[in-house]
Amino acid sequence: MPIVPPMVSAATGAGLIAHLPAGQDRLALLLAWIVLGPLGQSITAVGLLGNAAHAVMPEPYSTLMQATAVLYGMPVWGFAVIWLLLATQITLPTARHHLPFSLTWWSFTFPVGTLVTGTSQLALHTHATFLTWASVGLYALLIGAWLTVATRTAHGSLYGRLFLASPTPGVQCAPAAR
Repeated sequence: MPIVPPMVSAATGAGLIAHLPAGQDRLALLLAWIVLGPLGQSITAVGLLGNAAHAVMPEPYSTLMQATAVLYGMPVWGFAVIWLLLATQITLPTARHHLPFSLTWWSFTFPVGTLVTGTSQLALHTHATFLTWASVGLYALLIGAWLTVATRTAHGSLYGRLFLASPTPGVQCAPAAR
């Protein structure tokens, strides 16, 4: 099912937690980004099911499924946008000061991607201009995040630091023998 990987991939953000100092930064990352994947993906799924209903179900059920896409999608979208703002407010300072780059940074792109697809579905169902612009803005944010991570991945690959093993927090390595 092509809709599953973005939601599941968002959970790889848990791999970033070990790279943060113990305390509130770890807790904030745990409780912030991963939630966006299921929220955005559920809006997308309900919208797509509403679109497909007319080809499968008789009236009034097909129209009810279309309405459900909006009645479910709008409150969940509002919650997801609040969650995105909270996650961004926590993550940006943490990334600047405590979070070394690793391939797990790619997991930041998936929750935003699901929010883009969910917002796009709501824009299609409601014809609301603000949702169209929100989907464009979120897509620009997604491209910016993707370009940032792609650039850092390319840089780390070229200079050979990206594929080195990360030290396990709390584990001391013995000095090399001379």
